[in-house]
Amino acid sequence: MRKIFTLLSFLLFSVTTSLAQQDLIIGVKAGVNYVFGAEIETQGVPVTGFNGGTLESEFKEGFHGGIYGQKSFGKLFLRLEGLYNTAKSDFAFDKRFASYSYDKISVPILLGYHIYEPFDVYVGPGLSMMVGDAVLEYEESFPDGAIPTDKSYISANIGAKAHFGRFEVDLRYEHNFKSSEETDVLLDYTSFGGINSVFKNKRFNQLMLSVSFIIFDSNYRPQKSKSRGCYFN
Repeated sequence: MRKIFTLLSFLLFSVTTSLAQQDLIIGVKAGVNYVFGAEIETQGVPVTGFNGGTLESEFKEGFHGGIYGQKSFGKLFLRLEGLYNTAKSDFAFDKRFASYSYDKISVPILLGYHIYEPFDVYVGPGLSMMVGDAVLEYEESFPDGAIPTDKSYISANIGAKAHFGRFEVDLRYEHNFKSSEETDVLLDYTSFGGINSVFKNKRFNQLMLSVSFIIFDSNYRPQKSKSRGCYFN
């Protein structure tokens, strides 16, 4: 799967570059992401007074960064990105927080539309693959808290962006379609013992805010006005 993922990413970037004789931009981007969506169903531990129930992960910030290429076709554009993403969230037990985290590489393929200066909207699928393991803090059933989960998945992306010369601000929602099978876990709760729990939903959805900078623009001419930007003729 890793080799297929790498080959697909390389081919997509190669095709985009080879077809683009004009209206092509290449840039770098970075930003923060807030993740949510994972769920753990816990059992009560009478000796500690914990009543159990379903806990949903809480918002916590992570980071992402990478490169992108964008080819314009009039008011439409095709955008391909390669991103490295750190995702982390907390489960709030009444005596401690337990973090759940993983890193991933994602390749979104986005179809966008230029509404009017300077705003664009876009939508498209993304292929993601984890780097390393998904780790649940204070988990005692698996070595180092490494939770068995699917290493790759497909997501849907929808967002809007605004460009100002060579800079761009982007707000996006990423929805993960895949949830791994439920996994029994044992959480170290207090010195009295652990909590028998079921990891019901291991997937994260994300709200992502990023800033981009264009490092190559096929339409750029030093003598031309910079006020319009570089996306559309």
